[in-house]
Amino acid sequence: MGSREAIPLTGQPWAGSLVYIVPALIVLSLYLIYRQLLPKPIPGIAYNAVSASSVFGDGADMAKTVGETGEFGPWCAAQIEKSGAPICQVFVQPFGKPWVLLADFHEAYDILSRRTAPNRDADFDKSRFITENMSCLGDFHAAFRATTRGDHFRNNRGLIQDLMTPSFLNGTMGPMVHEKGMELVRLMEAKMRLANGRPFDVRADIDRVALDVMLYFAFTAEFDQTSLGPQVDLISHLSTSDVLDGGIDAPVAFPEAPEGPLLSALRVAPSVVEELMNSLFPRLNLWWWKKHSWYKKTFSDKYRVLRGQFKKALKNYRGGEVRSAAEHMLMREEREAEKQGRTAELSSDILVDELFGVLVAGHHTTGGALGWLVKYLTSYLDLQAHIRETLFAALPEALAEGRPPTFEEIRRARLPYLDAFIEETLRLNAVPITRETIRDTTILSRHVPKGCLVILISDGPGFLSPSFSVSPEERSPAARASKMNGYWDETQDLRTFNMDRWLARAGEKDDDVEFNGAAGPQLVFGQGVRGCWGKRLAQIEMRTIMALLLWHFELLEIPDVLTGNEATEGVARKPRKAFVRLRKVVHT
Repeated sequence: MGSREAIPLTGQPWAGSLVYIVPALIVLSLYLIYRQLLPKPIPGIAYNAVSASSVFGDGADMAKTVGETGEFGPWCAAQIEKSGAPICQVFVQPFGKPWVLLADFHEAYDILSRRTAPNRDADFDKSRFITENMSCLGDFHAAFRATTRGDHFRNNRGLIQDLMTPSFLNGTMGPMVHEKGMELVRLMEAKMRLANGRPFDVRADIDRVALDVMLYFAFTAEFDQTSLGPQVDLISHLSTSDVLDGGIDAPVAFPEAPEGPLLSALRVAPSVVEELMNSLFPRLNLWWWKKHSWYKKTFSDKYRVLRGQFKKALKNYRGGEVRSAAEHMLMREEREAEKQGRTAELSSDILVDELFGVLVAGHHTTGGALGWLVKYLTSYLDLQAHIRETLFAALPEALAEGRPPTFEEIRRARLPYLDAFIEETLRLNAVPITRETIRDTTILSRHVPKGCLVILISDGPGFLSPSFSVSPEERSPAARASKMNGYWDETQDLRTFNMDRWLARAGEKDDDVEFNGAAGPQLVFGQGVRGCWGKRLAQIEMRTIMALLLWHFELLEIPDVLTGNEATEGVARKPRKAFVRLRKVVHT
């Protein structure tokens, strides 16, 4: 065979064109790839055109804002305001579907109460935004982690459904909340004595109360550690010489008592969740943290301690005692297993994860709310004084006998001003609620495809600013037919604290008012089957503890530098500052 000669390209008429064609093809390919990577807006829903022209969409702006403020909800509300519509979309996760933001109480209520699984023909379910960001907590409490489709959600929530009955709340938990409230009073008295007129931070102490309540809820007296007790003991043994000198407005920093491993884990876990919820790449963050010793210790301590507590609970249950959440969970699991013809999983870590999730959610959310209540009492001194006067008037027997009111007296008392103060505090500090579409659907007549994260805004239009106009034709048939809460007078500043929003005139006298919890839009506890199952316990805690603090102390004015409503947001919205300057109430 003859050899082949190489054909020189330089002499071909088209060879010179390759110099231009190849780079042009590369540029065109890169451009097409770039276009493919750009966000894909959902037709018919408002969005920021500038963000849609960037591969990173709105993600960089969100990361910057959340990094500076520590809050996710206000950023979402700002996007709705910018769009000028009650529904818009943002592009946060690179290469992912848009997030749909909704700021309309009427439609949000309909989604939560009627269109979320396991309701028939549901369009929504719990979002992966929540389940993925809370995955660090294990097989977290079913109301947050499990899908509502099928029996898994109902079975898991059944483990604790008996614990929110009036008999358990009023007979078991109420007296314990009162006892912890009085322990907080003793701690405040000790700190007031040492501070000698100076302010001090109460966030950690309030958090301790909420944590101790949840620990008792979980184990009753079977757990040998408390969060508040060691702190009371530590502070009570200090003298004024142990307090660093400072001016009258300089805050006093008190030492912190050491905590046991489970209590420490319960403090670390919410901060992990908050970091994940405010991250653009939560899975990457979690993967990295799992390699660190602090993370491994936190969650190994969780399992070690809680497994031991469930062994105690199982022994009590076998002995016929069912008082604590752990014992109720074992009882419910055994009953469900018998109905389903399977072996009861009484030593399963699902029970451990479930209870850990209950402890985290219960103490973190209520602790945050109590922190805001203290802040507002300090900020609105005239309201504080009036609430105290009505408290004394409603509890004349305790006042005449020179003693604090009992839990039963507080529970039965008509306290509309205190109830309104609490409700207004919750209104101003709600966090967004998330859902995910499980099939193609519509929201306000806009098409929303399956698999989209939907964020229901509760700190924007319709809640803290005037509503957007929505025609009845845009709403779902069920939403059009439903009776809803009232709406606020939107000519007023809805961001201003005004507890009168929740009060209805009941007579001719100034104080002839009734508390109306349905006076206006409120989603702080959610709605429907996925609503906050611990709502009634939280309400007992807030009412009882605030009544006891107001009974014993005047919360005096503090310097401006210690005020401000900056917050961190994750499992709940918590204040970054909560200082008090106390003076003992003298009962005459």
